[in-house]
Amino acid sequence: MPGDDFAADTLAPIRDFAAAIPHGSWFAACGEPLTESEREEAGAYLAALGLGGAAIAGVAAWPEAAAVTQRPDWSRAWWEAEAEAQAALQQQASLRFGRAALLGALSAVTEAADALHGAAALAAGRAGLADPALSRVAAGAGAQACHQAALALAAAAGPDHLFAIKYRLFAAGRWPLGIVGDTFFVF
Repeated sequence: MPGDDFAADTLAPIRDFAAAIPHGSWFAACGEPLTESEREEAGAYLAALGLGGAAIAGVAAWPEAAAVTQRPDWSRAWWEAEAEAQAALQQQASLRFGRAALLGALSAVTEAADALHGAAALAAGRAGLADPALSRVAAGAGAQACHQAALALAAAAGPDHLFAIKYRLFAAGRWPLGIVGDTFFVF
């Protein structure tokens, strides 16, 4: 297993990633029509996930986003594919850096992602919605995307990994809600 000095030096990109999190455009584009490049990113995410047959749909408002997140017909295949990808990255990154060093670096990501709740609340407030529970759900989804992207970075998975793509959607101001029914909803 790599030594602590090696892990600390090579995990610097994770710390740099964490430092950049508060500077993203978190939730700022929610409700806007999807751009062609965002549709392409969403399609790349689905392809990387192995679920390229899902339709892509934008969500126009916070109440609609809340309704999508509460639908019972969410895709278990999507959920399981993400869980399997995350577990594989966790194992690869732990083998690469050691569990303790990796967890230390990921803690910085978690701390940086704390800023997302304020960003979600601000975006919802600008849209005329004061719903602390929905803001927490949005911030939690964003924090999870940060964690997953950091794992992809630690495992040297590359920019085409599904979690790198998902993170880019979030950091650009979107909230990828997930696959519900046969549709990938992006707010």
